[in-house]
Amino acid sequence: MGKREITIYGCGMSGLVAAINLAREGHAVVVRDKEAGYGGDSMYNPSTHCTPIDRKRCSDYIGIDISGVFYPLIACPFYLHDTRSDAPHSGLYSVERGARPGSLDTLLYGIAKNEGVSFEFSSPLKKQDLGKLPPDTIVACGLTPSAYEMLGVPSQTWYGWVSRGEAGFSDYSRIWWDECITEYGYLSSANNYYFDLLFSIRPVTKQHMEKYKTFMLRNEGLEYDNWSYVKGAVPVAKGSNPRLFHEGMILCGTISGYIDPFGWFGIAGALISGKIAAMAVTDRARAQEEFGRFIRYYRRVFYFKKYLWYTLLRPRVGLLENLLIRIGPERFSKFVCDRIYEERHLPFSIPAFAHLGAE
Repeated sequence: MGKREITIYGCGMSGLVAAINLAREGHAVVVRDKEAGYGGDSMYNPSTHCTPIDRKRCSDYIGIDISGVFYPLIACPFYLHDTRSDAPHSGLYSVERGARPGSLDTLLYGIAKNEGVSFEFSSPLKKQDLGKLPPDTIVACGLTPSAYEMLGVPSQTWYGWVSRGEAGFSDYSRIWWDECITEYGYLSSANNYYFDLLFSIRPVTKQHMEKYKTFMLRNEGLEYDNWSYVKGAVPVAKGSNPRLFHEGMILCGTISGYIDPFGWFGIAGALISGKIAAMAVTDRARAQEEFGRFIRYYRRVFYFKKYLWYTLLRPRVGLLENLLIRIGPERFSKFVCDRIYEERHLPFSIPAFAHLGAE
């Protein structure tokens, strides 16, 4: 197949990885995005995240060295109400998203520019254009709810509160479980910047947010008032959500369903799916095989969360807390850390190279 112009909608991680790989193959690549510049939606970014990832294997697979912007996590405690235990953080890394220096987006955008990729910002994907898109158009529209609705991709609405800003710490993360939310409260940090998200698939009230703030002050001495209400969507509505091809388009990143359906980890999967989307332009069969390889645990974990976690376990945080107290938080932490660490692969639904990933 000859070299040609390839259009990519979405200037996030997956779109940029796809663009870089296609440009290196000699294609003329144009990346379009609804935002005024790179770095993602201002509702979400700048942000920081923690994720399991094998930096070397991921870098080798996508053909881009991303190891310099992923930093080993120094701690990742989790709380059941106020009871703390230290989760195993070996193999977990912090990373920054957005347009600040040192972010993953800044790294990928710079490489893409050097490879000759063209960018057209303030240029969103529109419904009236769907039937007129060039063949093999790649769609990497991330967490945008309107994109799911426009493309007919099943999605789950989520609600939450977010706070972010300069911090006096880095490479620290924390998770909080409470009955007031279906998901969790999540603090992460990198490059002296923090991102704190309280989210749920049910509406999260201001009272829930105040409960979370009280927890943080009481247990970690953290207090900040710059909270904003947010609402989004993720493609975890059905066990069949993951898809590489959709009505003539190639999907990658979150909108393709390349996300862990349990904890909604999506960073590493976005990088892998960007490479697979680029592959799909010239070898659809091989790309589909690779897509399935990394997503093979999605369905079983999706149904575990839907029918067991949400119904039997997650509503009983108090029961889980009492069990943790009986075992002993330190004893439990040692037991888990002795079994979950970077050098030991435990297959799970993160669609990437990671000790808790598909590969």
